[in-house]
Amino acid sequence: MKDKKESFLTTPTKKHLIIFGLLWFISIALLTLSITDLFTESFFQKNYIMMYFLMIGSTVATGKLYFNYWKNKTLDSN
Repeated sequence: MKDKKESFLTTPTKKHLIIFGLLWFISIALLTLSITDLFTESFFQKNYIMMYFLMIGSTVATGKLYFNYWKNKTLDSN
């Protein structure tokens, strides 16, 4: 019996990867467009620090999702 509670973050499927990958890409693109005012201003501004943390956090979470998928896939194949 497994003691760990399984969720889409610990055992993602290919469908989860596609959905969250697209959501991540679209959200990062929209945040970049809003920060730069459609690329008319510089990306690095002090008044958007919270947005940068949001972008970094979502990138780390999406990377962890992909890492867990890869880890589970290699464990299942052994």
